[in-house]
Amino acid sequence: MRRLLPIRKRPPYVMGVSWPRSGHHLLARLLRLYYGTEFIYCGFYGQAGCCGHAPCLRAGQVRYSKNHDFDGTLPQDTGCPTLIQTRAFAPSVVSNFELYLREGGRDDAGSFARFASAQFTAYRAFQDKWVTSGFAQTQTVISYEDLIRDPATALTVALSAFGDRPPDPARIGAAIDRVDGEEVAHRRITPRPRTGVHRPRDVTQFRHYDARLFGYLDKLTLTRQEVNAPFHRLLGRDASEANMLALQTTPSVAAVERMILRSCEYTARGRARRAL
Repeated sequence: MRRLLPIRKRPPYVMGVSWPRSGHHLLARLLRLYYGTEFIYCGFYGQAGCCGHAPCLRAGQVRYSKNHDFDGTLPQDTGCPTLIQTRAFAPSVVSNFELYLREGGRDDAGSFARFASAQFTAYRAFQDKWVTSGFAQTQTVISYEDLIRDPATALTVALSAFGDRPPDPARIGAAIDRVDGEEVAHRRITPRPRTGVHRPRDVTQFRHYDARLFGYLDKLTLTRQEVNAPFHRLLGRDASEANMLALQTTPSVAAVERMILRSCEYTARGRARRAL
């Protein structure tokens, strides 16, 4: 009688979806240290040999992949587990601004304020789709703040997405102690080999930090486009760049409209029309 060889179960594949600068590479390095060299990771963007698809066409051989869903078209109903990473807006936009400068952006306070204002559009869309949605409640979501504050618990949660329960605490501890770090500042990404998980960025040390401006960043609700729409309709112009971040903290577009209708500029504009 011919013996049947046991069927080897394909290793689980997890699709990573992350807001930029939310610790995706740190988590990928921790997973590689935990699992060892058999853990194959694909960075998707510009990586040699990448299939260019999300989820990965080599799922099983590739265990974990990266995607930022920049254009908002990445499907959720892929049938594979999704590990989602997010971060508070203010520290993430500071980190992203440093990378923006590497592409030739202007390094001054006004440039940073406009960059932050514009980036909130993509940030809110990512949060709505991947962090606060019903779909997100069925997946694994890890914030950068939790990853840095308690890496052992965060890594345990991440391992559960790969079906690894219960994980090995000794291997978790060794990975956290040995993992490479990096510092992003002044247009540069500086590797910090084997430094372990380091403290989070202190935004008050950012060279363009301003308490009033960063107070707005923590309260943004509207996008630039939503603010400008009633300004165009009622005043025929964009909102002032100097006031944009403050206006983006307004609770609703309707509240922006009410503010414009009460303004001296709108009243004067109506008088001018009546005088014609």
